[in-house]
Amino acid sequence: MISRTVDYMTAEHPSAAEYGKERISFIFGTTDGKNLAVFVFAGVASSLLSTCGMPVIAFGALVITLIVWAQTAVLAGFMKQWLYIAAAAAYFMLPYVFILMPGTADEAQATDLQFLLSELMKTVPLGTVRLITGGDISQLVSGGLLAAYLILFALGVRLRSTAKRSDFYCRTRLEQLK
Repeated sequence: MISRTVDYMTAEHPSAAEYGKERISFIFGTTDGKNLAVFVFAGVASSLLSTCGMPVIAFGALVITLIVWAQTAVLAGFMKQWLYIAAAAAYFMLPYVFILMPGTADEAQATDLQFLLSELMKTVPLGTVRLITGGDISQLVSGGLLAAYLILFALGVRLRSTAKRSDFYCRTRLEQLK
């Protein structure tokens, strides 16, 4: 259904065809590294803006970050960039390895470097999670975000298989490959 709609729109409207060609060119010009850099940069920027003390800016950055993460997940799925799955899992779950929980034996025996690394992990990668939970750091929220973006990745893979049914998409890709 989507492929028929795209074929109809691009046949009837030359501006839609030109826009579609530009988007397809943009999509296939995006490498794994670029996509992952945008994913990480958006998360770090949101986390740093969450510490500014202004709720409007912090929540605006959170909304933009969630949208950017969704776009990168769908794009990575469309391009079948399997490294994205590992990188997203590392971004959302790896920081919990380095966090020192208050009142534990690990915290009592920690060095200054371990305290610094723990605070860095709480602030930079998990600042977005803190905004969502209202100040706490929750593995459940991180796991939920990871699951949501894995579903969006699968949606991107599905969109690519659907796009292959479109004459416009196939013709455009053949032109680009020449």
